[in-house]
This record gives sequence, structure tokens and C-alpha cells, in this order.
Amino acid sequence: MIIEFKGHAKKAIKEEVELAAWFVKDELMKNLRKNEGIHGDVLDEEDREYTIRVDSSQARKEIISTIIHEMVHVYQYVTGKMKQKWVHEVVFEKKVYPWDMEYQERPWEIEAHTFEKDLYAKFYKYI
Repeated sequence: MIIEFKGHAKKAIKEEVELAAWFVKDELMKNLRKNEGIHGDVLDEEDREYTIRVDSSQARKEIISTIIHEMVHVYQYVTGKMKQKWVHEVVFEKKVYPWDMEYQERPWEIEAHTFEKDLYAKFYKYI
């Protein structure tokens, strides 16, 4: 969640505003996260800048797995394999797909899950 202030705001005010926003999110939307099943996502900010968001309520290994999965999407963006075309379409390997297609049928997700499993195992052998 990003909250922008117009003009100067004191650090204490910013911290309290952020705390209030997270409080309301937890109070009003606590069941949405569970229903959606979203563990993380990546935003293409353009100019090769990406924001990865992860659900910190997951167990440690699930957070690592989510980060690895989202990094595969970053790889897909950086290499040009995947491009967000408008809000409702994705181009993956030069083919256009509707964004609202079933999650398990999305080829970019199939690839990310395949890489995720392999990279997860390699990561824990590495450390």
C-alpha cells in the first residue's frame, strides 16, 4: 500500500496514517486475502524497475517460494517473454492472452511454477 502526501508531513503523522490504513485493511478486508489466495505479485514499473509484493503472513518457506515465483515473472518481463498489454491482456511468447483467463491455464504462471520448484530446491542447496 502506498500513501502519498501532498506537501510536507511529519514522520510521526506518516507513521500513524500508515498504521491506520493497515488497521482498516485488517479489519475490513481480512477475509479477502484468504479468499483470493494471492501470496504475492510483481508490478512492472517500467524502465526495468519492478515492485514485488508478498503476503508476510505466510510461513518463512512460503515467503521464499513466493519471492522466487515472482522473480521468475521479473525474468519474463526483462527478457521480453511477457508484456502487459493494456489492462486486460498479456502477451506471452508473442501470443495475446486475456488477463482474466483461469490462473492454472496461464502459460506465464505454468512456467513460473515450474521454475519456482527447481529454483527453490537449488536455493536451499546453495545456502
